[in-house]
Amino acid sequence: MGLQNFKKKFYPPREKFETLTIREQEQLSLLVGSNLVFMILFAIFGIVLFIYQYYIVGIGGLFLLAFFITSLTYSRKGHIHFSSWITSVAIILISTIECYGGPFSVSNYLPYRDSFFISAMAVCNYVISLRRRQLHTFFASGLVVWAMTNVLKYQPLYAANGNIAVMNVIICSLGIITVNVCLLLFDKFTRQVVQIAEDSENKSNLALSKISNVIVETAEGLNIGKQLSESTAKAANSVEEIGNLYSYINSETTTLSTEAVTIKDSSFQINDKADQMKKSVQSQSNAITSTSAALNEMSASLTNISSIANDQRAGMNNLVNNLDSQMKLLHDLVDDMMKVKESSDKVSTFVEAVNKISAQTGLLAMNASIEAAHAGTLGKGFSVIASEIRKLSEETTKNAQKITDTLEENETIVNTTSESVMSFSEYTKTITEELRKTIRVMEEILSGVSEIDTGTRDVMNALTQIVDDANVNTQLAEGVAGEIIQQNTALQNISIWYRTASAESKQS
Repeated sequence: MGLQNFKKKFYPPREKFETLTIREQEQLSLLVGSNLVFMILFAIFGIVLFIYQYYIVGIGGLFLLAFFITSLTYSRKGHIHFSSWITSVAIILISTIECYGGPFSVSNYLPYRDSFFISAMAVCNYVISLRRRQLHTFFASGLVVWAMTNVLKYQPLYAANGNIAVMNVIICSLGIITVNVCLLLFDKFTRQVVQIAEDSENKSNLALSKISNVIVETAEGLNIGKQLSESTAKAANSVEEIGNLYSYINSETTTLSTEAVTIKDSSFQINDKADQMKKSVQSQSNAITSTSAALNEMSASLTNISSIANDQRAGMNNLVNNLDSQMKLLHDLVDDMMKVKESSDKVSTFVEAVNKISAQTGLLAMNASIEAAHAGTLGKGFSVIASEIRKLSEETTKNAQKITDTLEENETIVNTTSESVMSFSEYTKTITEELRKTIRVMEEILSGVSEIDTGTRDVMNALTQIVDDANVNTQLAEGVAGEIIQQNTALQNISIWYRTASAESKQS
């Protein structure tokens, strides 16, 4: 809760904070915290200086409070770079005020005090600097302030003992230059590490985006598979109906054959069953007409089934193409993972270089401490600087170790993700092969449906011929029936004539 209140009070709004780089977001807390610390220290320091009647330095300390308050105000509004520059200017003024307004006495330790203060302020400036130009500006300003201090303030030292004064100034100048050069080198390295980390993060985000696209396309593929399964079930039901219709056709064909045999047999008994044959032929014609209508419906159903199956085959082909595209994306994703791993290996190489630099810096600091000890009282100031450099080297080693641990975790994540992607690729390949088998089965079904449709059309043509023959037989049967009626009429007439002739013969 305390940290949240701190950020809410001194940090810029969230929408501006999120536009900052990773380095700027992390260093913003150092900028705000340093300004607060400087405000508190210089308020106390100014009051104490007034109490001890160091009015010039005290007024300068209180004047610098305005800079730190202004810096916090601009950082709160989101102008963090301008805020950082204001703080850098304030630190340069602090160094200037200390060198020209601090208590003065003719002593060989005076150059060490001023050079140490400039070096300490260089470290403070590094903490709050967001631009490398700020480090260069402070380096140049510090050298100018140091040179002017030697020219204007250390004249009594040169007059008292010129050789010792020159030696002390040279040692202190080397200390100032060494501290600033080390800070510039360390800043260059940290910026490179942050840039590499940002590049790795961008590559990871791109890889995650590709994984998301693959997952979305896979979900769409599963939906298509579900629709295909439903269409296959419908096709199976339609095939079952085709089988029932085929059985019905066979049954009707057998019935027609029986009726044809009956018609053939009845033709030999045409004199006795002419009326029955006529009725039977009419009934047969009606049955064949019904069968023809059923066959027409079955032919339409087969055409519909063939169309649906073709559409499903096209959809499955599209699905297979999508799965092939997914597999390509997966291979590209694995390649990107390998690139991320290579980038991590390069960062590890940089970290090893930092460890070597840190170790060498520690050795330099140790040698400097030894040389300062050999110098005796004249080397105390430089011994303090060497101690600070050694602390900076230790901190660098710790940060390098943290980066190494992070890279190892990143490598583990990359390996795990690569294995998952390879497993998913194999699963996608298996699905693709199964879909290809399904497509071949659909093609076989389409071939069978086409053969059934051809057979149905042949049956329809045969039934049409049967209907035509039945109509001809009906006409023949009607003609035969008419002839039989005429014959019966003639026989009846002959019978009547015969009976009449017989009766007349008997009467005569």
